[in-house]
Amino acid sequence: MPLRQTFDYLCNEPVSIGSRVWVSFGRKKVVGIVLAKKKESEFSKLKEIESIIDADRLISSKKLKFLKWISAYYHHPIGEVMLGALPKNLRLGKEAIAKKESSLVFNDKNYSLKIPNNEQQLAIDSVLNKLDEFHIYLLHGITGSGKTEVYLHIAREVIKQGKQVLVLVPEIGLTPQMIDRFSTSLECKIAIHHSRLNETQKNDAYLFSKTGEARVLLGTRSAAFAQLPNLGLIIVDEEHDSSFKQQSALRYSARDISIFRAKTENIPIILGTATPSLETIKNVMDQKINRLTLGKRPDGAMLPKTTLVNTQNLFDSALSPELVIKIQQHLSNQKQVMLFINRRGYSPIYSCFNCNWKASCVKCDSPYVYHRGINRLRCHHCSDEKMPDLYCPECGSKSLQIFGYGTERLEETLESHFKDVEIIRIDRDTTTKKKDFEKYLEKIQSGQPCIIIGTQMLAKGHDFPNLTLVGILDIDLGLISIDYRASEKLAQLLIQVSGRSGRAESPGEVVVQTRLPDHPIFSHILKSKYMSYANLLIKERETAGLPPYSYQAIIGANSKEARFSEEFLYEVKNLFEKFKLENLIIWGPAPGGIAKKNNRFYFNLHIQSKDREELHKSLKSFMNNLNHIKVSTRVRWTLDVDPIEY
Repeated sequence: MPLRQTFDYLCNEPVSIGSRVWVSFGRKKVVGIVLAKKKESEFSKLKEIESIIDADRLISSKKLKFLKWISAYYHHPIGEVMLGALPKNLRLGKEAIAKKESSLVFNDKNYSLKIPNNEQQLAIDSVLNKLDEFHIYLLHGITGSGKTEVYLHIAREVIKQGKQVLVLVPEIGLTPQMIDRFSTSLECKIAIHHSRLNETQKNDAYLFSKTGEARVLLGTRSAAFAQLPNLGLIIVDEEHDSSFKQQSALRYSARDISIFRAKTENIPIILGTATPSLETIKNVMDQKINRLTLGKRPDGAMLPKTTLVNTQNLFDSALSPELVIKIQQHLSNQKQVMLFINRRGYSPIYSCFNCNWKASCVKCDSPYVYHRGINRLRCHHCSDEKMPDLYCPECGSKSLQIFGYGTERLEETLESHFKDVEIIRIDRDTTTKKKDFEKYLEKIQSGQPCIIIGTQMLAKGHDFPNLTLVGILDIDLGLISIDYRASEKLAQLLIQVSGRSGRAESPGEVVVQTRLPDHPIFSHILKSKYMSYANLLIKERETAGLPPYSYQAIIGANSKEARFSEEFLYEVKNLFEKFKLENLIIWGPAPGGIAKKNNRFYFNLHIQSKDREELHKSLKSFMNNLNHIKVSTRVRWTLDVDPIEY
């Protein structure tokens, strides 16, 4: 169990708060961070700090305040928060010196910005008029409306004032495009931070940002922890995206902690999206967020026309005849086509036609996915692999078959229909190497006619000028999910994927295939009216008392035997019930969304209150009374504040 308290040490040399030091801890020598100086301690015998690593503070006072707030809000050990906010090299006590100037991006050739239209100019002026104050802005622009141009115009003015800009994007895949846009539009050095960089590159990004040499830091969610001494603006692009929420260890939301950071720094923050989260919409309704609207595409480009295709009679085929015809039409016009299917591999089901046996992972409560390229059955949760059976393990027959489509099988089907057309498949399996994704993007940006097969990696943010047809396949699971957020996520996904089409001069078209054409979501999405559907969902949430009209936390437990997890959570439940808080609702323990993963059984206890302060009061009391609960060494437990997955 992680240690939640801080520790006192003697120091006979001058040391700055926020500096790293070497200390003896038990039998180990470890890196610590100085959080405060005290004249006396409640303990009589203290060890001395062995040595000081940083002559000057590594973490500023504002950053310390920010990190302490994160620790308190997410009820996570302060030491893990502090050290987790540093690159690995600095956590290991290495010198705080940047190694390579080449880690920074700098373009000295062309710094051009488009002239904004009236809507864009109004949004730009609204932010620039209050640059020295904390304000939250929702930049709500339809897909292709030029949100990035607004970011760039505002960032340029912030940089002219000698300040820095933090830009967060949800996916690594969006980073190359954003780097290109910012580096060719702003005359400054840009640091990049995401998980695919090596440790030296991450270290350099942190240190160049700390010294101010990098005027822009662009990265995924962990970039929210960077040291930026002259921070003047934060931009969170695609603010609705679930990738901003960390799902392990410290389960923070990069969007939410960035809002607090902007408040601490007294600077504006821009949340940009075409499909705002319901939490953000509710904050706009409560006048906590200022909404800036971009309702049209620049240069008169129209939103794509959307067609719904009923696939109830389409048996185990990914492509309807209507979609095949449209693909042929757009390719013959020398345009590009994108087909979205959010499932990688060849086939999601490998089963017996004779007795209905299905190949499932023995370690997880999940079916194996067949990958034909490597001829393996693979679990997408624990990565277990096995050769496909030749005979059914249940009945012994040879009636084994595949059912359903993944990206790999869709690629094979398209090759049979369009033999002379380049097909570009982009998923986790085809982008394992560092530069793979960028190479594919370059091919698409060339504008040559092709068919692009994409998962969620291509669903948002990308701008492909010659892409005029988008086909959306196999989305019906999102319409029948037990997750109350599923309809919101699906509406966002449909709008975002559709928005990749027709972003230049040529009109775009979208084909949505579904076996549930009468679902109410389509009456809104077909007309690109996301907000009308979001307003319907938000009324349902209010009636049900669900977020954003209440606040939640999940205490999860897992163990190799289900009973240990359940027993632990029942003890936790009894403890919460002793607090006798008026608005607190507790339900569970209940199996997790996937009850078994990698031979461990997962259960959740849900805590909810319509009063945020009351929820956090209960969580704090829980942490303070943990010693009253017998925690078996066989049980691992987690706390997730503001959860988005179950």
